[in-house]
Amino acid sequence: MSGTNNRKFYTYDSFIFCPVGHKNVSGLDECASCNMPLINFRKELSTLISNLESINGEKHNKIINFGLGTFGSQILLSLKNDFGSEQLFNYLMIDYEGSNVDSLIPDNDDSLEHNSYSVDNDYDSKTNIWSNFENNFSQFDQLEDKIRRIGLNNNIDEQTAILTGSMGETLVSGMTPPLLKKIKQINPKTSRLVLTSLPATSDTDQVHFNAFCGVSRFIRNQKTSGDILVVLQGDALEKMIGIDRSGKKLGSDFLIPRMVNLLTNNSSAINSLSKIAKSLKVLAFAPVYVYGRSYEIYDNLKNILDDAAYFPLSPFQYESVILNVIIVRAPENVLNVVSKKRIEADCNLWNRKRFPSLKESLVYVLPVKETSDRLDVLLLLGGAKLQNIIQSVQPGYERFKEYIRERDLWDEFQINEDDLKKFENTITSYDKNLAKLLKPN
Repeated sequence: MSGTNNRKFYTYDSFIFCPVGHKNVSGLDECASCNMPLINFRKELSTLISNLESINGEKHNKIINFGLGTFGSQILLSLKNDFGSEQLFNYLMIDYEGSNVDSLIPDNDDSLEHNSYSVDNDYDSKTNIWSNFENNFSQFDQLEDKIRRIGLNNNIDEQTAILTGSMGETLVSGMTPPLLKKIKQINPKTSRLVLTSLPATSDTDQVHFNAFCGVSRFIRNQKTSGDILVVLQGDALEKMIGIDRSGKKLGSDFLIPRMVNLLTNNSSAINSLSKIAKSLKVLAFAPVYVYGRSYEIYDNLKNILDDAAYFPLSPFQYESVILNVIIVRAPENVLNVVSKKRIEADCNLWNRKRFPSLKESLVYVLPVKETSDRLDVLLLLGGAKLQNIIQSVQPGYERFKEYIRERDLWDEFQINEDDLKKFENTITSYDKNLAKLLKPN
């Protein structure tokens, strides 16, 4: 009997099976027999049951959030920490192994492990640019599986994918266009919105180069798809300030997740905007966002909108805006005094006065149970000229292009001058096509 006491027993939990049924000891990432990725069925089943038991499971599946790179993943983590799983249910964070974001994920938080995808550190090189990711995208073989597991499904109508990331990051500028293509392949019925930031003027030329190419490649690859690009300027983010209900100053690390939260709660707005944007061939949007404006102090919504427009997160001209969406987050006690219809009417009146070339506008009012009189307002202004939007990164792009040319690094970076010329022409042709629509109504 003593031999029995020394015997090592394995339970079902001790093993993980590969897709073809080979049994492996728990802890391995790939099958020892066939090298296929291993699946922890108990963990997957637990996640599936959690999804099914969620009261708002069907609603959550309508929105899929992607956090790309350091900036995008941090935004989603802030969103999860501040609003919880009720607001962030189906999401995926994509970043390098051992990244700063990866270190913030608790070891015992299976949900975050399920909702993250790590890219090999071999791709995290100071000499890499966007082409390193685009040319190797097909090698990320487990990424599609992750995307499907977080809820993207072609059986669900009008799903919305929101991708957040800084276009200056190599991973983001390289991965965004092929990732959008992959999302469309999995579910052609998705609407796709990219919320991206550009580098600050103090960032390196290489980062500016990635951002310029990333924006241009988005426009070039998505020009007929109805995808939406919302661009935040790096310098504007550094100056972004809000005031909370207690009077405390807030920065972009607090405010940008709130913007994503407003978008996450308005899949219908993104879907409608995407359809109109596709018909008008408008892809680039300048965002305007204000947090916690007192309705009592400002007296009416038009004054709040005027104040907001003084602080855009990307440059725009009133006469160039041809399509916009306004999302207002309003406490119920304000709506008891000023009706939802009145707020919508004020938005429409403000639109007609401010934007002479406006073709279409969407207004959404989100009631919230709150006793304050403070409103949050998000505007997405379509028709902002690309040349103005990318103006801050153009000098750095030109300098880095010259650096590549002088040292003949075309092969090392897997690009050529013809590629860059096409990107530059994309910016010019987009603005020319936009100008054709700028006729006052």
